[in-house]
Amino acid sequence: MTSMNLVLRPSTKEGHHPGSLSLRVIHNRQVKTVTLPGCRLYPEEWNKETQEVIYPDNNPRRLAALELLARRVNDEVELLNTHLQTLEKQGRYSVEDLVRLYRQRKDNSTLSGYCDTLASELKRLGQGRTANAYRTVTRGLIKFNKGQDIPLREINARLIKEFEIYLKTCCMPNTISYYMRNLRAIYNKAVAEKIIRGRDEKPFAGVYTGVTKTMKRALRLEEVQKLLSLDLNGLVKEQEPDNAKRIELEKLYTAQRYFAFCFNARGMCFIDLAYLQKSNIRSGVIKYVRKKTGQQMEVKVNNEMKAIIDSFSKETIGTPFLFPIIRDMGKDYRPQYENGLRIQNLRLKKLAAMADIPRQLSTHWARHSWANMGKQQDLPLRVISECLGHKSEKTTLIYLDQLDNSLLDSANDKITSAVYG
Repeated sequence: MTSMNLVLRPSTKEGHHPGSLSLRVIHNRQVKTVTLPGCRLYPEEWNKETQEVIYPDNNPRRLAALELLARRVNDEVELLNTHLQTLEKQGRYSVEDLVRLYRQRKDNSTLSGYCDTLASELKRLGQGRTANAYRTVTRGLIKFNKGQDIPLREINARLIKEFEIYLKTCCMPNTISYYMRNLRAIYNKAVAEKIIRGRDEKPFAGVYTGVTKTMKRALRLEEVQKLLSLDLNGLVKEQEPDNAKRIELEKLYTAQRYFAFCFNARGMCFIDLAYLQKSNIRSGVIKYVRKKTGQQMEVKVNNEMKAIIDSFSKETIGTPFLFPIIRDMGKDYRPQYENGLRIQNLRLKKLAAMADIPRQLSTHWARHSWANMGKQQDLPLRVISECLGHKSEKTTLIYLDQLDNSLLDSANDKITSAVYG
């Protein structure tokens, strides 16, 4: 049995200085402490009981820095958990084996080591989104490689093609392209910096790196109303306890509440919902950093959102999270989120069928639907874009359907009437 907990080591300097956050690993009564790189906190910024960062109420600049640091801590813990799972599958291991695997990523000749170097530099330059993308695709390829890190010199056309084939079983074309383009960028940078020699064969020459135009994924107002008006809680109460039908309805009720929360929270992405912590709510406002872009967001908690949060309170006792998606604090968060995402998408399709909505619903429909209803309510494009956390209005335009022809005809009638009377 292996246990891990975070420990803040106070600074040895006199005065008020930040200390270093470390991860203490215990296995078979052996103890090892690993200092987490770049994770420095003042004593008042760390709660050792809940293992959480404490955020300031009146220092936006420090708040943003701490939210990025919290994400970094999660990344480090997830990396260590990935190595732990690999060793557990292999059988007997020591705490030194685990720490050695973790520290391997410092070697720039390996994919994870070089990615970490790149990501740290990119974050220093304010390119957090690219840094997160590099880390995401690196984790994905290492996971495909059964958790084993990959020497950069061993990245070849066969490995990349096999990874693409695997991704086709679970991802859409644009997601596959996202992985391939970012992995290609990492590889090309390693070649340019002479960390490895370029191959005569081009590892990424035969894989998909284009962009496919996506289908608009927005529900109409009446469809959202139909979906959210399903009285699933009432149906649950009609069933006997432990009845199979009741258990299925409870699961669908959970999916309905997640969808409703995302919609009410200005089209919040499911990954951001999954990672929301109780500490993100301050004075009736949710303050969080978007996983995809690193952009800081603030969303007022309305009555519907508060009711949904309260409805999950018993299921999240003992965890820092608002929703019971990431449940095991001792395991890698990312697989728990990905499992929750798959389950949510399956349940949303069942909900759509129950509500007689002929759509293949997924989590992103809440976001697209919110954007399109904002357009129908004549909200300016810049307002919709900012509400969604987009850095460019061009991204927002991808979300929005074209106006109904009847509205265009009506607009034309108004103009011609003004001319001809």
